[in-house]
Amino acid sequence: MPTEIRRLLYSEVEVARAVSEFALQSETSMPKGAVLDFKVENEQPLKLRLHMQTREGKQLYHTIDEPFIAAALISHCMRNKIPIAKQSRKTVRAAKNGGIALDMTLEQR
Repeated sequence: MPTEIRRLLYSEVEVARAVSEFALQSETSMPKGAVLDFKVENEQPLKLRLHMQTREGKQLYHTIDEPFIAAALISHCMRNKIPIAKQSRKTVRAAKNGGIALDMTLEQR
C-alpha cells in the first residue's frame, strides 16, 4: 500500500511563537515567557537551546527536546485549524532554511 507523507515547514519566528504559546498554555517545567530565538543543539534526536525573556524581563537559556517541540507544533496546528492526521507518525527535524519541519507519515490501508 502507498504511504502518505506530509511536511509542514515552520520558520524560526513561527517556531518561537508556537513554543512560547505552548509553554504558556500547558503545565510544563519550561519558564513562562517569550522565546527570542533558538539554536539547534542536537539534530538527532532534535534539541533546541532557547534564548528566552521571562515575564519579569529576565533573559535566560532553556533546552527543549524532540517530544516537547513536536507537542508545541501539533498544538499550534490544532489552535490554527491546520489539519493533521491523528493516525500519522509525527517527527520533527531541523530544516535547511533554519526553521523546523513537522513530518507526518501515514500508511494507507
